[in-house]
Amino acid sequence: MFSDQRIALYKQSLDEALRRYEEIVIFEDPASGKFVQFAVQAGDGEVIVDIPMEQLNETTYNWLLPHMEPMTDTQGNLISLQKTIKADHTQYAAEYTEWVFTKIYQLPENHDVTEQIFT
Repeated sequence: MFSDQRIALYKQSLDEALRRYEEIVIFEDPASGKFVQFAVQAGDGEVIVDIPMEQLNETTYNWLLPHMEPMTDTQGNLISLQKTIKADHTQYAAEYTEWVFTKIYQLPENHDVTEQIFT
């Protein structure tokens, strides 16, 4: 799959989730198991990129930290990095997802992705 095809899939999936008031969108590279997930808040007009800590090593965490906000559980344990994006900027969210897969996870330029959209 080429980059422009993946970006189109990301945008289309996020737009569809917003239209249908779905709450979760997950994009995954089946070969590596790496994924990017979104919390979709159509009522608030936002999509939230959420990268669980299990997806990151120290290097990728440090690369993402300047761009995302750390999230903790009630005990103060770091659980994910998040970035809130306005719902009318799904093209940016799609390009950001591609950046995470290719630059942060360092997947091959021709990697495949699957999508899941659900509540």
